[in-house]
Amino acid sequence: MYTRNLTQQLEIDYVITDKWPLPLHKHTHYELLYIMRGKGQHMINGHGYNYEKGDLFILAPQDSHFFIFQEKTAVCLVKFHEDFFQDFLQDDRFKAIFDRLSSPYRKLSATNNNKQQIVPLMELIIAEHRKETAYQHIIIKNALSLIMALTVKDTGGYTATAKDDKLQSILNYIHQHIADKHLLSVQKMAETFLISKSYFNQYFKNATGIAYKKYVQEYALKLIAQQLVGRNKTVSQLAEEFGYSDESHLNRSFKAYFNQTPSAFKKKQQGL
Repeated sequence: MYTRNLTQQLEIDYVITDKWPLPLHKHTHYELLYIMRGKGQHMINGHGYNYEKGDLFILAPQDSHFFIFQEKTAVCLVKFHEDFFQDFLQDDRFKAIFDRLSSPYRKLSATNNNKQQIVPLMELIIAEHRKETAYQHIIIKNALSLIMALTVKDTGGYTATAKDDKLQSILNYIHQHIADKHLLSVQKMAETFLISKSYFNQYFKNATGIAYKKYVQEYALKLIAQQLVGRNKTVSQLAEEFGYSDESHLNRSFKAYFNQTPSAFKKKQQGL
């Protein structure tokens, strides 16, 4: 079984097809899946859940899943890391809600009393994602937090199951210190998380399916791409902020990953 990774705090994607395109797999992030249309079965950790339009599924890190479509299906996938809600998690009540996301109860049923509240919130998230406004993340984050609260409230007495807390702590640390390369050396990571230096790379690759260095590089480059367009920063500014030796170094790395220079990328995105 392979592992899918998310190298940014939030990503929203859509699958609209007659056949689920991915084999059985797991994630290192949280994933909320909203059925926009269609019928079939969703297999999560070996358990099958029938689905139809309006159903909602929540996956925690290390959950495994795949779909069996009985008809053409449209799924909205909202993927996020814990640190997307870093500011919200300072509230113990919200942290308790977040910890419950790995409850055995994975599906909000179509007949649930909260469906009338949750469906409009999902439609709001989809609409805001397509608009790409300056306030997009604020609106999406607050809508997601409301969905979490409504969903967890409905799960009754279920308690959370631990999901490799060390890996989640490592990913959160990377995201928080992505601009401080000296804090992300293998030596520093091994010391911080009490893993032997010789074993750290293997541990990370086994847990995520991707090499540690590659994960850090991809996460940094995606953040740089966002700030290049969203915050209108220069390549020179971003090279300095993210610890590249100079502008040309960042240009080479950016082009190797995105197959275009930062300036060409920015021009294309702003023209969309």
